[in-house]
Amino acid sequence: MSLKTTSTSDFEKISSYLWRQEGKLVKFLQNLIQIPTVNPPGDCYKKCVSYLEAKLKSMGMRTHVLRVPISEQIKLIPNLMKYPRYNLIGRWNTGAAKTIHFNAHYDVVPVSGKWKYGPFAPRVDDGMIYGRGTADMKGAIAACCLAIEAVKKFKQVPGINVEVSFTADEETGGELGAGYIINKKLVRPDYAIVCEGGSGRTVGCGHNGVLWLESMITGKSAHAAHPQNGINAFENMSALVVHLNHWRKSLRNRTYVSPNGRKMHPTINIGGIFKVGVGAKVNTVPSQASFSIDRRIIPSDSLPDAEREIKKVIKEAKKHIPDLRVKISKLLAIKPCLIDHHSYFPQIVSAAVSSVLRGSTQFNVCDGFTDMNRFVDSKIATVGYGPGGKNIHGVDERAKIRDILQTAQVYAKLILSLEENHGLK
Repeated sequence: MSLKTTSTSDFEKISSYLWRQEGKLVKFLQNLIQIPTVNPPGDCYKKCVSYLEAKLKSMGMRTHVLRVPISEQIKLIPNLMKYPRYNLIGRWNTGAAKTIHFNAHYDVVPVSGKWKYGPFAPRVDDGMIYGRGTADMKGAIAACCLAIEAVKKFKQVPGINVEVSFTADEETGGELGAGYIINKKLVRPDYAIVCEGGSGRTVGCGHNGVLWLESMITGKSAHAAHPQNGINAFENMSALVVHLNHWRKSLRNRTYVSPNGRKMHPTINIGGIFKVGVGAKVNTVPSQASFSIDRRIIPSDSLPDAEREIKKVIKEAKKHIPDLRVKISKLLAIKPCLIDHHSYFPQIVSAAVSSVLRGSTQFNVCDGFTDMNRFVDSKIATVGYGPGGKNIHGVDERAKIRDILQTAQVYAKLILSLEENHGLK
C-alpha cells in the first residue's frame, strides 16, 4: 500500500516546523486542560467549545456549534438539565469530492486521589505534560489542530476535504456527542480517524463492547436492636457480589486474539458505584442497597448474549440467597466494534504511521470503548489513532509531548496523502 507522493521536501518542512512547535502546543494544551470538563455531570462544556471554536476560526476553518436540544437531552439525562451538551464541527473545504474527518471528545472523567500536580493545573515534567485529559483525550485535540494548522501554514491544499468534530459525553457513552452528530447526519465523511484507541506503532481496528448495569437490592427495614424483624439489603447485596465473583472466573476461559496476536478476555468490574437507599441510619436494618456492573465484551462475543448471561447468573443466585429481591437496570450498552484491517483506509493509515515513525506497525483492538463504533455503524471507513498516554482515568494522568507532536505529523501526512484521484475507494 503506497501513499500519494507529496514532495518529500514539502513534508519535511512541515515535519520540521511541527517539531519546533512544542511551546505553542504546551500552551494550547495547558489552557484546554485548565477547563475542567468533568463528566458526569458535564461541567464547563460551553467554555471549552468556545475556546476550541476560536482556535479553529483562527486556523481559517468554518465552524458550527451545536447545542443538543433540550428535548433530546431530557430523554437520556433528565437529572442533568443544568448542564447543556455542546458539539463543535470544523470544516476546511478544499473543493474535493471526498472528506476525511478527525473526531475527539473533550469531556474527562472525575478526579480522585492525590496528584503530583493539580489535575487541572497542568505542568510539564521530564517531557511529559500532567493533567486530567492529557491522554484521554485533549492531547489528541491539540495534535489535530496543530497538524491542520501546519498544512495550512505551508499553503498545501489537500486533495481531500478536512473535517473535525470535538464532541461531548464519550465518557458516558457518546449518545449526545459523536452519536448525536452522526445520527442527525450532521457529518457524513468518507473516512474518519477517531483520535484514540491506537497510538505509537499500533493502529486501532476496533474496541471492546460494554454493558453497564445497576443492581438494586430491596430488603425490609427494622430496628437494629431486632435485625431478625428485617431483611438486610446490604447483606443480600454482599452475597450476590460473592456469587458474581465465583462466576467471574469462568470468563477467563473465553479468548479473542487481536490482529497483533494479543489475547483478550471478557471482564466484569463490580461496584464502581455502590450506595444505600433512602432512610439509611446506623441503627436501622438497610432496606435498599445497589451496586454497578461493568461488563466488557470482546469482539467474538455479543452484547445480547452478555446481558442474558448476567441476568441468568443473578437468577441462579436467588436459589442460594434467601429473600434476595433484585432489580436490574441497564445504564449503557455498546456492542463490540471491529473492522477489516486489511481494507484500504486502515492500510493507508498504517502506511502513514510507518512513514513518520520509520518502522513497522500493527493493528490492535482497544480494551475500552471509544466513539469509533458510531462511525463504523454508519458505514464510514474508520480507524482509531492518537497520541495516547499513561494513567488514563487514574491519578497523575499524563502524555509525552513528543508523542503528541509525532501524532500531529501522522495526521498531517494523512491529510496530504489522501486525494480523490489516488485510488480512493
